[in-house]
Amino acid sequence: MDKNNSSPLLLVADDEVNTTIMLQHIFEREGYRVKAVTNGIAALETAKKLLPDVILLDILMPGMNGFDVLLNLREDERTANIPTIMVTANAREPADVARGLTLGADDYLYKPFAPQELLARVQSKIKARALEEALHRRTQQLEALLRASEKLNGHHKLGNLLELIPELALQLLPGEVAVSYHLGENGEIRDSRILNRSDSETITQRIEECIPLALKAETAVNWNTKTTSGMCVRMEHANLQLGVLVVLSQDQPYEEHHLRLFEGLAGQAALALRNAQLYEIQADYAQHLEEKVQERTAELQSAQKLLIRSEKLASIGHLAASIAHEINNPLMPINIFLEDLEGDLKAKGVKYDMRELQMIRDNVERIKRIVRSLLEFARDSGPELRPLDVAQLLEGVIKLNRKFFEHERVDIKSNLPTLPNVYGSKDQLEAVFMNLALNAEAAMEDGGTLTINAKHQGNEVVIDFIDTGCGIEPDKIERIFDPFFSTKPNGTGLGLFLSYGIIEGHHGTITVKSKVGHGANFTIRLPIHQPSQPQK
Repeated sequence: MDKNNSSPLLLVADDEVNTTIMLQHIFEREGYRVKAVTNGIAALETAKKLLPDVILLDILMPGMNGFDVLLNLREDERTANIPTIMVTANAREPADVARGLTLGADDYLYKPFAPQELLARVQSKIKARALEEALHRRTQQLEALLRASEKLNGHHKLGNLLELIPELALQLLPGEVAVSYHLGENGEIRDSRILNRSDSETITQRIEECIPLALKAETAVNWNTKTTSGMCVRMEHANLQLGVLVVLSQDQPYEEHHLRLFEGLAGQAALALRNAQLYEIQADYAQHLEEKVQERTAELQSAQKLLIRSEKLASIGHLAASIAHEINNPLMPINIFLEDLEGDLKAKGVKYDMRELQMIRDNVERIKRIVRSLLEFARDSGPELRPLDVAQLLEGVIKLNRKFFEHERVDIKSNLPTLPNVYGSKDQLEAVFMNLALNAEAAMEDGGTLTINAKHQGNEVVIDFIDTGCGIEPDKIERIFDPFFSTKPNGTGLGLFLSYGIIEGHHGTITVKSKVGHGANFTIRLPIHQPSQPQK
C-alpha cells in the first residue's frame, strides 16, 4: 500500500474477523484503502509502518488491548497525531470512556453501529486532521519566514544577500540546487550566486530556462517532470524587478504549500535586496562630500609637497656638486700617501695586516664611488643597475661596522637566509644600508641591539633594521625622509632623504615604525630580479 496514493488509508484493528471484513467492504466501497489486523501487537506495528490516516481500534484484543496500543501510539512522534476511534462492545462505563479519551482517543463508537454514522465520523476526523496539519504547516512556514527575514535584514551588502538567499531556500524547501540572480533595470543579469548540492547534469541544465519563465509569469512558476521539479519566482518590491530566485529538485515534487512558502521567501528577499540598495545609496551620498573634500585636500597637499621637494632637490643638486668637488680634493693625496705607505712598508720588510690595509683601500674607493654618485645626482643621471645578492651586501655592512659597534656597546644580530637577487646599484644600496646602521647606532647612546633581518615575501625582498634606541617622536616621524630634517643635533638631514630617493629609484619602498623609548624599525622592500623581463 502506497502512502502517497491520494485515497485515505484506514487501519482496522479488531479480533472479530467478520467485523473487519464488514468494515473493509464498507470503506473500500467509498474509495478508501483498508488494512485489517486482528490483534493489538499487529495493530501497533502496522500503524508505525503504514502511518494510516485513521485508525479504528477495538479495545479487547489478544496480545495487547486497545488502551495499551493507544498509549504506545501517542508516545511515538510519528503516530502521535493519527486520529483514532475506539470501537467497543464492552467498555461502556464512564471510567472506560474517560480512560480512552485521557490516553488520546479522538472518538468512541459502540457496537453495534450504523455504517453511515461510522463513515461520517471517519470523514470528520480526516478533515479535522487535514485542517490541523495545514494550520501547523502554515505556522511552521510563518515562523521559518520570520527567521529568514531576521537573517536577511542583518545584511546590507548585495553580494552577501545573494549568497544567503540560496542557503535559506534550501533550508526551508526540499531540493538540491538554488540560485539567486540580481537583475539590472533592463532585466540583464548583474550578479548571481548558485548553491549546488547535486552532481546531476540534468538538474543544472534547467537553470537557464528559469529566468525567462519567471520574467514572463505573473506569479511563481512550479513544474514537475519525470527528471526535475522546480520553482522560479521574481524578487520584486514596489514594482521594481530586483532579481529571480530558483530552486530545483530531482526527486521531490513541489506542492502548493511549497509554492506559497517559496513566494514568501522571495518577497522577504526582495525587501532585503531593496534595503541593501537604499543603504548603499545613502552611504555613498553621505560619504560623497567628505570624500570630495578629502580628495581635493590631498591633491593640494600633494602639489605643495611636490613643489617643496622640487625646490629642495634643486638646492641639493647644487650642494651635491659642491660637496663632490670638495671631497675629491683631499682624496687624491690620501690615495697617493696610502700607496706610498704600502710601498715603504714592503721596502722595509715591516709585517702588517694586509686585510686592514685592503679595508682602508676599499673604503677610499667607496668614498670615490659616493662622490661619483653625488655628481650623478647633481646631473640627474641614473645609476648602473645589475643583479645583486642583498644578503651579501648586508653581511659586508655588518662586518665593516662590527668592531665600531662593539666599541659603542651595540650588539648586531642578523637573520640573512638565501634570497633571490634584486636588480640595483651595489654602491647605492650599500650607502642606504650603511646609513640605516649608523643611524641606529646613534639612536642607542647607552648601547643596545641592532637586528638586521631579510626575507623573501611574494615578489619582493623585505629588509628590516630594528634598533632598541630612543625611538622617533610621532610629530617627527612623518618628516623623517624630508631633506635637511634630522633628529640628531649635528645631522645634515640628507642621509634618509637620499636613501629614500635611492630605494624609490629601485622601484622599492622604505617605511618606518617607531615608539618613543622602544626603538625604531625601518623596512625596505625591493622587487626581486626577473631575468625574463626588461628592467626600466
